[in-house]
Amino acid sequence: MTKNILLINNAYPSPQRPNSGTYVQSIKGRLEEAGFQVDMLVLYSSGTKLKEKIKDYASFYLKLLSAPLRQYDMLYINHYTLMLPLFIRIPFQKNKIIFHWHGEELVHNTLFFKAIRSLMKKTLKKNDIHISPSFYYRSVITKQLDINPERIQISPSGGIDTSLFCPGESKWEKYSLHLGFPSALTKNKGVEYLYQLIQKVPELQKKLKKDIYIHYIDYGDEDNHWKKAFYEYPIQLIRHVPYPQYLMYKFYQELDICLMFSKRESLGLVVLEAMACNIPVIARNTTSMPELVRPGISGELISFSPDIDEILNKIEIISKNKDIYTPAEFVRENYSKSSVVYFYKQLLTNT
Repeated sequence: MTKNILLINNAYPSPQRPNSGTYVQSIKGRLEEAGFQVDMLVLYSSGTKLKEKIKDYASFYLKLLSAPLRQYDMLYINHYTLMLPLFIRIPFQKNKIIFHWHGEELVHNTLFFKAIRSLMKKTLKKNDIHISPSFYYRSVITKQLDINPERIQISPSGGIDTSLFCPGESKWEKYSLHLGFPSALTKNKGVEYLYQLIQKVPELQKKLKKDIYIHYIDYGDEDNHWKKAFYEYPIQLIRHVPYPQYLMYKFYQELDICLMFSKRESLGLVVLEAMACNIPVIARNTTSMPELVRPGISGELISFSPDIDEILNKIEIISKNKDIYTPAEFVRENYSKSSVVYFYKQLLTNT
């Protein structure tokens, strides 16, 4: 008999925010490919303004309070720290419960989040299933929730569809170099390093004797400020409108190097998607990045607080030695969607 799973998350792609919660969209796909029936209880964002967020969360929390949870064999909960109405209901559920921990939810150490975690821990049961997207984040779960690391499964959030995210044919001349910033234009994603790089592009062009193009995606809470700053400099900027997650390969296939300056990542699907397209990645040496970015293989690491010369040096190294990098092979062997489908079949079929 097919098992029914209710997938719960406080984000999911919507027309207003097509990049919101794309990892959960991937998880849903993998669960279905593993043979499970999946229903969703998710928040579809209507916008980024405070009033819109409050309205969205109010509606979502009402659904959490009233949803018929007991009719499902399993509840698959993402971002549990932000599911306060479930704290009341979960202790009384007999379903198998899967907690998939992501992002910032266990990292914030304000008094508010400490109080939330203290309350949340009281609702966890010994037979719950816990999933971490990386070994780095498993250590966070262990520390914050006092869970034995041996009880925590490791699985990338949905994995990478290597039939979509795959190497494309370069359409650029060999005398050009295309650098891409796929993240939101916010400080947490390291946009200030992109800004510093833009200022240094003329110098880099002279050194490499190549035309440098910077690709970026037009989204993020601070995007208007940074876009205005970018265009103060006479360089070749290529603006992309936000892509649905399944079309992001079109962005990566435009690049020679992907720039990942994020401060913290529980996994880094953006990094894996770029590498699946055989694009080397430059990333800060922090959190999960050393698991993914292997120097000389899938990209290069920079310091947590790099200066611009270090970033320029790594760009130069990859530009001059691009043929030695094999990021697509690294992703196929370790992070493909087929490996995640197998993981779900093994973990949940007999649960």
